Amino acid sequence: MKVKLAYSKDEELKPLLPLLNGRINKRGYDFEVIKIKEDEIKFNLNNFDLLFIPLPVLTLVKDIKILTNGSNVTEKLFIKRIKEDKMLKLLVSGTNSTEFYLAKILINSNIMPAFSDYNSVINYNDGDLDLYKEWVKYCGKVPIVLSVLGSVRLSDGELLKLKVIIRDSASLMVNEGEVESTSKELGLKGREAIECFFKLCREKGLCNEVKLSLL
Repeated sequence: MKVKLAYSKDEELKPLLPLLNGRINKRGYDFEVIKIKEDEIKFNLNNFDLLFIPLPVLTLVKDIKILTNGSNVTEKLFIKRIKEDKMLKLLVSGTNSTEFYLAKILINSNIMPAFSDYNSVINYNDGDLDLYKEWVKYCGKVPIVLSVLGSVRLSDGELLKLKVIIRDSASLMVNEGEVESTSKELGLKGREAIECFFKLCREKGLCNEVKLSLL
């Protein structure tokens, strides 16, 4: 079976690399991997079998089935200033990116998204403003889930089959120290992280109520 997979950031594919590179048995699945702009994801849900979906998009579109495996997860997230200005203009991959929403929620709701003429960037190693440190104050010692694998096209049965090989793939990357353990399986901490994101997002008036369908 051919599976069309969409992603917007190279980091998202890390948990799936052993699967895509043939290091584990694909069990009859053939993956066609296509990179699209993050802001185009919500318009392309019906054009792909699986997509890496940033959390804010889940408040905009109903009936997305979410896998608890293969998520893009981090425990390091910073804003790095390029130059000093009164107004933070943050270079973003998309206006629906989880990183941009977290910057508005945790640092300053007046942060402006920018695709050019920016004065700050997101960094996953170091920076001037530690978003994860602020996150822990509100949500406790849980990871930040940046995007999840979701689908509107595939049946529950097909998704449950894909879960097995995606989990096996992510497990290899966890063992090699390339991704967080919650990338293999969200588990309690991953679910708490997603719930806390939406709680903070609603409190800031940036998100609507969302009902998640996790597989």
